[in-house]
Amino acid sequence: MEIATMSFRRSLTTCSAIAAVWSTTTYAQELEQVDVFRDAVVATWTASADNGGGALARSFHSSSPSDAMVFPSSGEGSWGAVQARRSTWPVQPVNAGATAADTDLDNAQLELALKGAQLALVEEDIALLRANRQVSGTSEALLVEDLAEVADWMHGEMKDLLFRRVELNMEVAEQERLVASLEKKAAAEKPRGAFFWEVSGLEVSNEAVRTQVVEWGGGQQWSPQDMLSLSSTSGTPQLTWHQRAMVNLDLPSSGKAVPILVHDAAYGGLQQRPDAEPMPMLAYGRQLKAEGVSADRSRSRSDSEWPGTYWTLTEMEVGPHWDRNVPLGQESLPAIVRHFSVPKQSAVVNMRIAVPRPSMPVAAAEQALLMIDGRPSGKVWLTESGDSLLIDAGVVRDWTIERKRESALCAKSTLGNRVKHHRAFSITVSNRSNSAGEVVIDEPLPISNSAEIEVAPESLGEGTLDEASGIVRWSLELKAGESRTIQFSYDLSHGRDQRIPDLD
Repeated sequence: MEIATMSFRRSLTTCSAIAAVWSTTTYAQELEQVDVFRDAVVATWTASADNGGGALARSFHSSSPSDAMVFPSSGEGSWGAVQARRSTWPVQPVNAGATAADTDLDNAQLELALKGAQLALVEEDIALLRANRQVSGTSEALLVEDLAEVADWMHGEMKDLLFRRVELNMEVAEQERLVASLEKKAAAEKPRGAFFWEVSGLEVSNEAVRTQVVEWGGGQQWSPQDMLSLSSTSGTPQLTWHQRAMVNLDLPSSGKAVPILVHDAAYGGLQQRPDAEPMPMLAYGRQLKAEGVSADRSRSRSDSEWPGTYWTLTEMEVGPHWDRNVPLGQESLPAIVRHFSVPKQSAVVNMRIAVPRPSMPVAAAEQALLMIDGRPSGKVWLTESGDSLLIDAGVVRDWTIERKRESALCAKSTLGNRVKHHRAFSITVSNRSNSAGEVVIDEPLPISNSAEIEVAPESLGEGTLDEASGIVRWSLELKAGESRTIQFSYDLSHGRDQRIPDLD
């Protein structure tokens, strides 16, 4: 038996009594609430004076006294030390449910092995057909009709085998997922070592006692799984924000649904609780009774007033090896979609989406998944800008752009000791999507300390030159299926004895 204890200050008479008699009130503990942080979990347990197992709380991973806090229902009473007793959970023998889970797992593993054997046979048949594609024999023994018939048969057999291989690969992958799920379910129903938290000398009549245990181990935490869905086919594009979380828990509990509160913050200590300061508690060596607290003041369950933003989920039954992808909220926002490109650097068109700042907090600034008109676009970056949120959606496949040098319009001339180059280009952009859109095209002009750039406004194809940055910009509105070509040119001059690299 492994025991971790934590002692607290008390009166001399109480200490003498505890030294004489080690009394442990028995309680039947039940999970009441789970607070999930980014890096830890806080489980709140309730115990009532009953003929239970004598424990106030349970844990698979926490045994340090600094990870437990006991909240009495009254400020009166004698308190002893908190100790974590190691035992087995569940304490009852393996039930029929566990046996059924093992049976389901065995059947699923057998089915997976059979599908794997079928796939191996199909691979052998495919290899055999490929090895016998060439038919040998004399012209007298083999007629043209026979060769055609054999070829058709082999082609049909190969086609059927290839289709069967695809089907079996999909079935094997699905069966592997089922086996993994059943393995987790079977493991959750088997007895495991656990810590049972107890307190000695606790006198609270028949009222409830609440205990909070911080769970650091077992990978218990949550991570954001936000998904953004853009619908650009309607008149006004709409962005639907599906805020989700992947929650991982490993708690010795079963058969009871409890509220789960997801906090957008790292865990900062039990002392963060607003109800931890004014109320009597047993943690971190504090005195039994806080100053100025009424003895008959009772504690009600807190609906989680931890600092920061949190979401409250509906009551869910949690337990060992528990992981779920749960929804936190959903919000629809009007979107402004713009496309931009720098074809001189890369012949692609990128998309940027601007939406009003959502009422929900942004939990995943660089990990949100984007869907555009039902097609996955991958992970995107979110940037806050004033009252808006900018989403860089990356390269879009429905827009194309091409930049070419128009050699027929280029020229070179010499005047004295100066050489002048006239350079001309064209940019063709196409909107192959089903909706109209705007695209912004930037063209950085060459920068050189030994050459002069001359630009005439009429040669920019209705573009605008920013003299400070040396960038020509075009803003175009393209209908669905429309293509447009813009042409521009500029002059570059340098000394006859100077070598100028190709800056285009």
